[in-house]
Amino acid sequence: MLLCRHGLSGPDFGRNAIMAKSIKILGICGSHRTEQNSYYALRRCLEGISTLGIPVETELVDISRMKIEDCKGCHVCFLRSGQGSFCPVIHDDMDAVYPKMIEADGIIVSSPVHWWSSTSKLRRFIDRCNTFCGSGNTEYAGAMYNKAGGIITVAYDIHGGTEVAATHLATWMLTLNMAVVGTQTAHIAGTAATNLGVPTAGPDSVKFDYHGMKTVYEVGRRVAETAYLLKYGRESLRDLQAVHPEPAVRGVKIDWKKFYQYENSFPKEHYGVEGQLATSENAFNIFIDEMTHRKKSEGNTWGVLGNIDQFKEDWLVKRGLKLLSDDEIYSLCPEYYDFFLAR
Repeated sequence: MLLCRHGLSGPDFGRNAIMAKSIKILGICGSHRTEQNSYYALRRCLEGISTLGIPVETELVDISRMKIEDCKGCHVCFLRSGQGSFCPVIHDDMDAVYPKMIEADGIIVSSPVHWWSSTSKLRRFIDRCNTFCGSGNTEYAGAMYNKAGGIITVAYDIHGGTEVAATHLATWMLTLNMAVVGTQTAHIAGTAATNLGVPTAGPDSVKFDYHGMKTVYEVGRRVAETAYLLKYGRESLRDLQAVHPEPAVRGVKIDWKKFYQYENSFPKEHYGVEGQLATSENAFNIFIDEMTHRKKSEGNTWGVLGNIDQFKEDWLVKRGLKLLSDDEIYSLCPEYYDFFLAR
């Protein structure tokens, strides 16, 4: 594990004000091999972020050194993760990475190309991030929302599948509602090859791909720039948030029993420009009732809800979930809720 800290450099643009506002960027190397080309590219990417002139702390996590077990697909994390426990079923080296992902403002993932995709170890890592899925019902559900995401893929050949592998990783980040960046060129990620110099099998052969390394640096700078804008821009947006208009339709009656025949989670609507989540107060209370008795065999993915008080604290206090009337929740997405209207 490498911890790098970079301070200000470059032009002075309101240095004192900027100094008070810093960001954290987490790099995750998904190679099976320790400190090889994917690691080299990611390390250089993180080092290059300092040229932006933004106070940033970077950390590189090398999962080649880590024990990461397969996700069991039990979805227990959808209901029981919380209070520092991200995967209640498996405890391995992922326990140390989850908090770093929560704390980071931006995440950059690097991987060699294995069969037009990322490595099996990185895919195992991705599966274990199920606890951050927005469909879950814990304080960590949707926790990657609006974090900046960047991707680096490295292959032996310049046409060796780097862009295809990058799209796989981008879909994972987009599913977590992250803001994925591209580059200044036509590349969708930092993509580089290791066969453009001698030796081609060295741990840093990727450095001979000058154009590819340029895209790697661009990803780092774009992630840092985007992370900074998202983090501090959202603070300013709170002051500019538009007042929500009165619902256009009054007296809406949504059949929440029907809703839960189709959905395993209460609705979570984005409410306001700062990204606050909202739900129907009726739906929330009915969901709690449903989850105290409905078993997996009856179609509930996540089993029985145990600690109701903790569940309410996770969402109403920690996540700031806003409870709306059915009229208000309907107005946020009428086409969706039309199907569930009481007839």
